[in-house]
Amino acid sequence: MIRVRDGSRVERGITQAQVTLFRPGSGDPGARRVAERRTGSDGQVTFRDLSAGAYVLRVEAPGFESAEQEVDVPGTGVIDMVLGPRPLTIDEVIGTASPLRSGVTYAAARSYDREALTRRLDASIGSMLDGEPGVAMRSLGAAPTRPVIRGFDGDRILVLENGERMGDVGESAADHAVALDPAAIERVEIVRGPASLLYGSGALGGVVNLTTRDLPRSWSRGWEGAVMTQAATMNRAGSGSGTLIYGTQDWASTFRLSGRQTGDLHTPDGRIPDTALSSLDGSAGFVRQWSEVRVGISGSFVDRKYGIPEAWEDPAEEVFLTMERQSLQARLDWEPERAGLFRGLEVRTFASRYFQQEIEREMADDGSLDEDVELEYDALSASATATLRHGPIGVFGEGAVGVAVRARQMDIGGDEAFFPGIDERSIGIFTFQEASLTRDLSFQLGGRLESNWNDARPNHRFPTADQSRNSTAISGSMGLNWRPGAGWEMGAQLARAHRVPIAEELFANGPHLAAGVFEIGSEGLEDEVSHGLDIFVRRQLGRGSVEVAGFANWIGDYVAFQPLGRIDEESGFPVFRYEGTDARMVGAEVTAELLLADIWRLGGGLDYVRGQRMAGAKDPLPAIPPLRARLQLQADPGRWWAGSTFRAAATQDRVAPDEPATAGYVLLDAQGGVRLDPRGSHSVLLRVDNVLNESYRDHLSRLPGRELLMPGRNVSLTYRWRF
Repeated sequence: MIRVRDGSRVERGITQAQVTLFRPGSGDPGARRVAERRTGSDGQVTFRDLSAGAYVLRVEAPGFESAEQEVDVPGTGVIDMVLGPRPLTIDEVIGTASPLRSGVTYAAARSYDREALTRRLDASIGSMLDGEPGVAMRSLGAAPTRPVIRGFDGDRILVLENGERMGDVGESAADHAVALDPAAIERVEIVRGPASLLYGSGALGGVVNLTTRDLPRSWSRGWEGAVMTQAATMNRAGSGSGTLIYGTQDWASTFRLSGRQTGDLHTPDGRIPDTALSSLDGSAGFVRQWSEVRVGISGSFVDRKYGIPEAWEDPAEEVFLTMERQSLQARLDWEPERAGLFRGLEVRTFASRYFQQEIEREMADDGSLDEDVELEYDALSASATATLRHGPIGVFGEGAVGVAVRARQMDIGGDEAFFPGIDERSIGIFTFQEASLTRDLSFQLGGRLESNWNDARPNHRFPTADQSRNSTAISGSMGLNWRPGAGWEMGAQLARAHRVPIAEELFANGPHLAAGVFEIGSEGLEDEVSHGLDIFVRRQLGRGSVEVAGFANWIGDYVAFQPLGRIDEESGFPVFRYEGTDARMVGAEVTAELLLADIWRLGGGLDYVRGQRMAGAKDPLPAIPPLRARLQLQADPGRWWAGSTFRAAATQDRVAPDEPATAGYVLLDAQGGVRLDPRGSHSVLLRVDNVLNESYRDHLSRLPGRELLMPGRNVSLTYRWRF
């Protein structure tokens, strides 16, 4: 028996490591190969019925250095193979971009592991990813932040949990938060560009997939996990989280709990009232592994309350949101030991109940409190995706076919319910195929056909709502990946994506208290259809790397959230209307990294997007991020690391009619950490954001009238223990 372990972690087995036995000697390794196997969930594999003699044992695993050892049969019992981590993995597999495992990419994609996420840890996923290539942040305080990719916002960006939609309403308005605490996330994958092929209509701008360990694919025997705590000064924040996994050879149980408490945000001009946050998240799961099949199920909950600075000028009035989510997810993985036509099956299911209230609390002159529920969301959601991977068929070397179904019932209540509820149902079939045209040139082809049925649900404000909207969405893509020489990689993708307008865009008519706007929808909006081109060039150098990516999207019937330049007299809110227009988004991202010396590394990036209408005066689209640049210097000798980051944003004065401009700014951040033991099991991280306490306004901030500044200097201290 061979046992393969991670050299950086005691007793952690490496799953799916390739173990090969060779006869010693020179010549073609293929001719000398005797047998090969992959390790199971415990990192172990057994070879039987071997003839006596000497062999060479080779072990290979993605992300680890390969290892070889000479063995004799008989006389060999348990062999321990300890692999050290490899600092750089060229062909990283980003599953969010493709259901295949080839490591070939056709559009710009990026991932962040647990170590990188810990260094960015904050109260929301939007603030953690802000400033990364092509990724900005829409914000309305500490909790309601959401990633913006290449200028696309809201429902055009899918934020997923373990590959499925989360069942929250974070995509619909600026006051809504992502229903998952950042401390629960083990990995983030970002796909820039249309990704409707795999995840359904809507993902015109990209996908952010948040992966947890609620249903782990591999585990160690016994206990493993992590405990983390963080404190921050800017909003007097404190948080704590813990993840535990108990595993045997065949099964594992998982437990997760995190809590977070923050005060109001502080800017260089002072405190922003009504921006505090409190939350509690948790989950429990169970996974069972057989020889070829793994099945798991988990349940989780989110309980959150946070303030909205809508009434920040009136100390007698307070607006806050309460959010609850209970969810169940399950997954089945089939990975056959012998490669035939079918290479694997993955089935994901997700079901949730989501409940959110937007509450206004006012203090009367006599000191009594009047509390009203102005808006209420009550949603039941369920989705399932089955993906079957197959081997060579005709010219295609490998591929996948799948089916996805989704349903949501959402009721809207409250004193100021400004749109009716909705029933949503969809079913889609998709395929993703890949072919190697030459040794260095790969071709990808994919398509998705999806039917959507949407029906309005009456409420007390819209008692006669009975509108129905049915549509068929056709999405597709084709791409090329070319590796013309050592260190070079180029990719190009043409894609067609399709998005169905959401309920607010169609039916809204009234004030949205927490968002601080009066919204007007339009039932005549057509489905958005985007045709896009994405290209990238990546150069891997001996001491660094450079990537240049460009994109252009032509969107028919783009739904713009357009300010009208007037105030609603009754509510006092600015009036916005959802308008359909043909539009174009073009832009580029540049990222580079250079190893200056053994421990010093310099990184930088630049991104730009330009959005405009294609009809009439061809005005700019609203809420487009400005030109941004980033430069980071870091030293990491092993036991400690330290660095600083400069972030700059240009003035954004190319704005839509009646949209305010914002001035440019430059921020300085500093980071550092200490690994308290050789394995890095205990680590302490110190981060200082906005070191110079710069006064600035972010163009995508939805704070009232953009009159309020963004947060000032923040010092955060994080301790993490992995075991």
